[in-house]
Amino acid sequence: MNAHPEPPPRRGMGCFGKGCLILIASGILLVVGGIGGTYWSLRHVYLSDKPAPIPETTTPSETTGAATLGQTSVATPSEKSAVVRERLDTMKQAARAHEATDVDLTAEDINALIAANRKSRGTASVGINDTALQAQFSIPLERLDLPFRNGLGLGDRYLNATVTIVAPPGTNASSVQLSEVTLNGHTIPGGLLDWQIPGVGKSLRSYVIKYADKYGVTGGEIRDGKVILHTSGH
Repeated sequence: MNAHPEPPPRRGMGCFGKGCLILIASGILLVVGGIGGTYWSLRHVYLSDKPAPIPETTTPSETTGAATLGQTSVATPSEKSAVVRERLDTMKQAARAHEATDVDLTAEDINALIAANRKSRGTASVGINDTALQAQFSIPLERLDLPFRNGLGLGDRYLNATVTIVAPPGTNASSVQLSEVTLNGHTIPGGLLDWQIPGVGKSLRSYVIKYADKYGVTGGEIRDGKVILHTSGH
């Protein structure tokens, strides 16, 4: 019996840490490799031999010194991510208690979750411009557990991608869309979330729905430079 790839980790930072962002990047590669790519195009067109620059975020090891008079200390990503994870856990508990609640996440919050994990640090960054979130990836394939990576000799390549997500009011996990996807500078159709992943039989959207259910998220939107998650209370 063929073993199927394991679903995203259940523990850790949840959807906005290593989970969903790295999952989307892995799914992009699997879809392109399984549907559209010959070995040559996958290696030389859609992948790169160099990483793309990712905006740096202060790492957890860079602790702030003692605050001088008139100054306040700045939280490290590990400290900030702990606060964000606590807010997400509170939302999960509210959902289980059938209580309606909202959680606002800024780009700084999401980037702190990414930077606080040594496996995802430096591989992704997000920015939010009013009503759209743009995620930027530069992931060495040696970090991804892909079935064809070693067989095709792709361990020395990088997945450099940008993904733009829009979520107007009323959006949920079943309706959220990727408005733009580029892979090494080449445009990929935005309907990627609903394509089935070769060898897995599931779509990326099924994992997005799974993460939303895990935290009790029934809806969300992107506005005013924030991702706003909702629980319905039902």
